[in-house]
Amino acid sequence: MAHLKVLSPSSSPLSDLLGPLPTEEDVQMPTLEDPTEALTRAVLRGRVEEEVRAASQNNMVLPPTLLDQVADHVLYLAKDEPCGLRGCVLTVLWLMEEEQQLAQVKADAHTPTTHHLVLTLRPDPASWYTKMARIFRSLGKRRMVVSPQYDLIKRRLYNFED
Repeated sequence: MAHLKVLSPSSSPLSDLLGPLPTEEDVQMPTLEDPTEALTRAVLRGRVEEEVRAASQNNMVLPPTLLDQVADHVLYLAKDEPCGLRGCVLTVLWLMEEEQQLAQVKADAHTPTTHHLVLTLRPDPASWYTKMARIFRSLGKRRMVVSPQYDLIKRRLYNFED
């Protein structure tokens, strides 16, 4: 036969045992990134996308996260420069059989250029869209599918360490 024990309520209420409930003031979410850096990243991404689409006459299909990765990489490379991102010129090249300049983005027109970044994009022959375009030539104008891999090379224009 099983024994059943009934707990009697204690003299102290449950809230005393558990403590006070956390309020919004107690629970502060840590800030993961600087809001100005997020805005800078978004503006940089938008300007690069706008310039590339205009230069390619909207014939490029970009991977969804490519420009976010490029913007993060550009900000990372520009953080050690004396003028930061403001002293940067970003040149976007398309590498098919030969290099073709698609766009050039200057972060700040009033700041002297201290470093030059060269972003090289390549076609992605293994994408499903490219394969389908080869099969169905009737898809209209050909679109270029950009590979998710890219090269970003930094060239310093001045030596500030002397």
